[in-house]
Parts: sequence; C-alpha cells; structure tokens
Amino acid sequence: MRKLFKMTMLLVLITFLALPAIGFAEEYTAVEEVKKEEKEKKKAIELEEVVVTATRTEKDVDSAPGNVTVISKEDMQFRDIHTINDALKYESGIYDGKLRGMPSGKHTLVMLNGMPLNTGWAGNIRWDNIAIENVERLEIVRGPSSALYGGNAMGGVINIITPAPNKFEAKIEAGYGSDDTVCYSFNVGDRFMDKLSIRLGYESEETNGYPTKLIQKSISSGSGTLTGGYEMLSRSGKRKWVVGDVGDRYEKRWNVNLNSVYDLTDTGNISFDFQMSNSEYGYDHPHTYLQDASGNPAFIGNVDVENGKKATVSSSDYVTSGIGETETQSYMLTYRELFGSVGFTGKVGYQLDDHWYTSPKAKDSDNYTNAPGRFKEYEGVTWFSDLQTNIPVGDSHLLISGFYFRFDDYDQGEFDLAYYRDEYSKTTPKTDMSRGKNRLYAAYLQDEWQIMDKLTLFTGVRFDYWKVFDGESGAVGNEEKFNSKDDSAISPKMSVVWKPVVNTVIKGSAGRAFRPPNIYELYRTMESSSGKMYYSNPDLDAETLWNYEIGVDQYLFNRVLKLSATYFHTGIKGLIYSYEMDDDSYKDNIGEARIDGIELEASARPFDWLNLWGNYTYNDSKIKKQDHDPKMEGKKVTGMPVRTINLGTEISYKWITASLMGRYTGRIYKQRYNDDIDDVYGANTKCWLWETRLTVSPWEHAELSFSVENLFDREYFDYNIGRERSYFVELSLKW
Repeated sequence: MRKLFKMTMLLVLITFLALPAIGFAEEYTAVEEVKKEEKEKKKAIELEEVVVTATRTEKDVDSAPGNVTVISKEDMQFRDIHTINDALKYESGIYDGKLRGMPSGKHTLVMLNGMPLNTGWAGNIRWDNIAIENVERLEIVRGPSSALYGGNAMGGVINIITPAPNKFEAKIEAGYGSDDTVCYSFNVGDRFMDKLSIRLGYESEETNGYPTKLIQKSISSGSGTLTGGYEMLSRSGKRKWVVGDVGDRYEKRWNVNLNSVYDLTDTGNISFDFQMSNSEYGYDHPHTYLQDASGNPAFIGNVDVENGKKATVSSSDYVTSGIGETETQSYMLTYRELFGSVGFTGKVGYQLDDHWYTSPKAKDSDNYTNAPGRFKEYEGVTWFSDLQTNIPVGDSHLLISGFYFRFDDYDQGEFDLAYYRDEYSKTTPKTDMSRGKNRLYAAYLQDEWQIMDKLTLFTGVRFDYWKVFDGESGAVGNEEKFNSKDDSAISPKMSVVWKPVVNTVIKGSAGRAFRPPNIYELYRTMESSSGKMYYSNPDLDAETLWNYEIGVDQYLFNRVLKLSATYFHTGIKGLIYSYEMDDDSYKDNIGEARIDGIELEASARPFDWLNLWGNYTYNDSKIKKQDHDPKMEGKKVTGMPVRTINLGTEISYKWITASLMGRYTGRIYKQRYNDDIDDVYGANTKCWLWETRLTVSPWEHAELSFSVENLFDREYFDYNIGRERSYFVELSLKW
C-alpha cells in the first residue's frame, strides 16, 4: 500500500506540473491535425522501412536479402513492453531470444547500434540492462550472418537502434501494476546549432514479483503428521509432492543512457553512445504449503501423502536460491564520412560487465535466516573496433569491406559466505577462480551486384582468426593452467533478391556460419556442492553450420495485404555438448544436428485505423550424431518449441489505440532423450497466452494506457511457474 500511495502521489504531481503544457482548452480539431500528421508519417515509414543490419548499408526491407523484420517504436506502443525480449516475443522464428531453432541464445548475435552485446564469458545477453525507452527500432535478420558479423551470428542478428532527435522532445512516464510493480522513466533531447543532437534518458523498474520456483519432494513408504501440499509429476514422470515455493522473486533495475551526434560536415558526423545499467534480483521468504497438527505453518517433518506414503521435508529444502546483481557499462564512438562516392564508418567501443550472485550451502538444520553460502563474481572487459568502407564500382556494384577486432578479458572468483543472502559476509579469501582472455581479428568483403533492375546478387566472405590465452581454473593455490589455442574460420554467403513482377519479392541464400567456444566452455572447471566436477575443455573447436533458404513476399490489393513464406535447412557440425562419465560432466564437440524450418507471416491493413497480423513457425530439429551418447541420435534439439503461432489486432482511431495479441507455444523438449512430459514444473505447457493494451490520448501531450497480460488467467509452466493474470497502468507526458 505504501508503494501504491507513493505511485499515486507521483502521478498526481506529474499531472499537476504538466497542466500548463497539456492545454485542456485546446480545440479538438487541433488535436485531430496532430493525429493526422502522425498517421501520415507512420504510413510513410511503413511504405519504406529501412534496415541496415542485413547488408551493413541502408536498404528497404523488400530489397534486403533474407527474412528481415523491423519493429518500430510505433509498433512497440501497442504492447506492454518492459524489456527488449518482450518486444521480440511475437516475431516469427524467435523464442526467448533464440533464432531459427538454435539451442541457445549464444547462437544469436545481439548488437546495440552495431556494437556486439554478447558477453565474452558465456555469449549470453543481459536483456534487462537495455532501456526500452531508448530504442528507435529493432532490426531482426534471420539466418546465419557470419559472412558479415562473425561468431555468435549462427541463428541470426538482432540490432537495437537508438534515436537521435532532430528537434526538441521530452517524455515522462510513470506506471504501476500487479505484484507492486513500479516503473518510471524520462528522456529529453534536442538539436542545437543545427549540428549537434543530444538525448539523455533514465529508466527504472521495481517489482516484488511472484513465486516462480516450486519445492518438490520424493514420495516414499511411511506415514507423517504434516498435512498440505499436493502431488505433481516431475518432468521425468516421477511422483513428487509439492511442499512449497522458494518465495516471491523480486527485481530492481535502472538504466542511464546518452546518445549524441555532431555533424562535422554536410556528409559526415561523429556520434557517442553511452549506457550504464544495474539490475538486482532475489527471493523473499519461502512459502510452505504444509501445516502441523495445530494448523501452524511447518517447514520440517513428514507429510502424510495417504495410502501409506509420505514425503520428508527439512528446513534446508526451502533454501535453494540466493540473490544477485549485474552492472554493465558500454561506450561507443562512431565516425561516418562520405569521401566523394566512398563511404567510411569507423566504430570503437568498450564494455564493462560485472555480475555476482550467491547460492546457499544449506544442511538439514539450516533455514532461510541462517544458511551459509557461496559468493560468485564475474568481472569482464570487452574492447572492439569495426572499420568499414562502402565503395561503388561502376553503376552496378557496391563493395562493402572492413576489418574487425575484439578483445575479451574475464575473471571469475568464488568465496564462502557466513550467510547466503549477505554478499558482504565472506568468511574466507577467494577459494576458487577461473580466468581467460580472447583476441579476435577479422576481415570481411561483400559485393552487391545489381544484375538488372529486378535482380540483385549479394556475395560475401569473412575471415576470422581468434586466440584464447591466459586460461586457468580451479581451487586457489592449486589452479590448473591451460595452453593457449588459436583457430580460424572462413564464412562465405551468397544471397539473391529477385522482383519478377510488381509486389512480388523472391529471396534465396546459402551460407556458412560458426561460433567459437567461449571462455566459460574453454576454461571454467568447477566442483558443485555435491562434489560433482564440471570440467572445461581448452581443446574445443568452433561449432559450424551450412544454411540454405528460400522465401517469397507477396503484396496484394495495392499492398494492403502482405503474405510471406520462408523455408530453411540448416546442418550443424561440432555442437558443443556436456556428457556424463564416472558421475562427472565433460564438454566436447560431439554433436551434429539438422534443422528444417518454415516461417509463415501475414499482415493486412484494410483501413488506416486497423492492422491485422499473424505468423507461424515450425522447427523440425534432430540430433544426427552424438559420439558419446548415441541414444540421443534422432531426438529433437532441446529448448526450442516445435511450433509457435502469434496473432494480433491493432486499432488506432482518433485518440484511442488498442491491441489484442495472442501467442501459442508448442511442445518444448527439456531432456536430451525427449522422454520428458509437458505441463509440469520444470517443463513447459502447450497453450495460448493473450494480452491486451488500451491507450487513450485525448490531449496532444498526454497518454494513459492500461495493459493486461495473461488475459484469461491461464495456469502454465515455462520451466518455472508462469505469471498469472497481471495488470499495468501507465501515464505518459510528452512534448
């Protein structure tokens, strides 16, 4: 209630301060003129959406090779979006940041204005640390893109583009929703002296969260005195008794960002991008579903499961998750100039990635208030530079060439804690460590050949050379030092864009992509609390694939209706897998897989105020070879749904915008033999989830929106417990 009161007072204060700017006395016709101008501007953008990621040059979407999507800021206003991942969830071929059926997010390259964001440690992405209000558009390029972008771009590329204002603009937002979710943001920007554009923003969100993790105990013969809980199968089909959950998962995050562009000449500029973010997470006091004979909450004892069965529970069972914090900083300087007909773009960037988390080392008698634990910290630094030239050759060729450099340095350490929820309660010096460095050089070349007005051929190749070194891991004082390793990859690709008749576009491509092993896979050897060893492998080679695809875009009824279809085949070699031997875990390049997929999309705008869209994705993925575990051969790749369906309706009429969107997620296999069951904790539920958003803006400078997620309150699992129906209301003031 205190947060609700504060939020209400904040909304009242913002409204009071903005009353002079809102201008309640403005004529309705003036507002209609503004709306009309916005619609015309939006229509112009839709007719010629520009994407730079597909070819490293500006192209309209129809002329860009491959299956490309642009999510504009206007598109995102129809959705309740809190992170970049929220903005991506309704796109074809994407699931949880993964593209084209690939096993994990490290197979998708994510960039911010062309700066790579995948960490050098494990190739993962800190989605929560990117301000959603600092996004002008998202560019999605499906399919392997190593010919232009090197490693991680096996499934595709997602490029986050930030805005640069051409005139004064400012926006304040504040919102409140379910689970005591509070968010607010502001940004302001302007153009000075007709040369300098500056935009500054801040974004913050805090939520008390909801229970995401259950506590399940095995059922055995016997009797008990405790009551409560309920039975649920594990994803392996074994009987389990749910005795509680680990508590509400809370989160806090904030982001500060700065974008600036200075025009040095009529054809060139220099820009500076900065982001600093922080996110914290943890779990509040665990909840027990059990009671003793007096009806009091119970955390220890035997549960009567009936029919001569029991489930034994101890207080330490409720102590499974700690707390964590991530801080990132990124800086990038970009210089662009046109020297005659030759274009040049130079980028240099620096990223700092600090992350820590705690985990408990609880014994039977320990509980939430006194359990000891471990503290693990990760400190990483990344430098990169990218120098690119665009050289026209005659009237029909455009050569894109460039050089790329990246350096990663990561250091991981582990300490013992007296109390697992207090990161400052270290009881020992550093007990365990891992570190390593990576250096990569690359050169790339692409030729865009306009064979004829209706036919364009793109051919490209990139050479990457990398070296990993200074690797060591293990108990402090007894570290194992690893030899350095170097390797290289050549990534060719050829694409064609053919427009045989008006409003028909046919695209095809064939290309090779790779992902070099990251520092974690190469150098992180560790021992679990149970004594199980997880070994790294400094001799790992890169994962590689060949991809072939063909697609068609067809516009009908004067471009009112768009239909798209893409088929792709991907063959993957050298997949890095973990395998078990003598109760320990090892890594090796022991896998081959193939993925056949279909992406179908449709969108229609029968009226200016109505937009209808939908898409369908089917991924048929199978393990073809697994040297250490042949039983996996013929099984589906884990972690990606076999099929997804997304549907949406968007209405924008006068001062009202509204949307209704639904997503169906099909079967996802979690276990390597595909012998897991679905619709239980630890697995996923095949189901539809719907959300809606309504925004009213009767005045030029104000918007009030109301959103509902999981509209029909569907109970579901997405490994963890799915969120029940939730609400969010938000007030925006803009100038």
